[in-house]
Amino acid sequence: MKFLTSKNHRRGFTRTSFFGRRVWGGGQSEIFQHSSPVMTSASVKKMRGFTLIELLVVISIIGLLSSVVLASLNTARSKARDARRKSDLNEIRTALEFYLDKYGTYKVAGSGWNGGGQGFLGYENGANYPTSVTRVLNNEGFLGAPLIDDPKTKPGYMIYLCDSYKRAAISATLENPSAGDIAYIQTTCNGTGSNGTYTNYGKNYALELR
Repeated sequence: MKFLTSKNHRRGFTRTSFFGRRVWGGGQSEIFQHSSPVMTSASVKKMRGFTLIELLVVISIIGLLSSVVLASLNTARSKARDARRKSDLNEIRTALEFYLDKYGTYKVAGSGWNGGGQGFLGYENGANYPTSVTRVLNNEGFLGAPLIDDPKTKPGYMIYLCDSYKRAAISATLENPSAGDIAYIQTTCNGTGSNGTYTNYGKNYALELR
């Protein structure tokens, strides 16, 4: 068997050939040639890795995609928190309706700011807020938990009373309020004014009870 070597530098390959003889039964034989390409050092260098520019482009694309994914994730989280806020206020509204049916008033006795049944709903500090509105509603069996408040910023949820405590508004601050939400809260009990939930406390979502 004989080997021959030829080079093709333009393509970066060395081609190695060898000749041999095949022999079959009956003494018949055949001479054959086989060649196989072998990569040269030049072709290996070309295929070794990315250039600096290529790496920078890849890193930039990954960074851009990460930013898009992170923005989408943050939006989804804020919408989930808003859904939680709306659900909480609906639950508290139902509890207040039960309280009204039992006591004939929305003023939850001994709760809220200085025990007046107003102010922050799920907040206690041992001073101006000795007992929260939500705790009293929970003690009455109208609410499932003693302290229900904003999932991100505490204290958050508020209640104000109007018309001899026969009318009330509970409010929260949404991260993604609609124009309708903002317009509506300004029409609710104590929504506007010097101490209004919208004008003074920055609330932008409310449910009114009457």
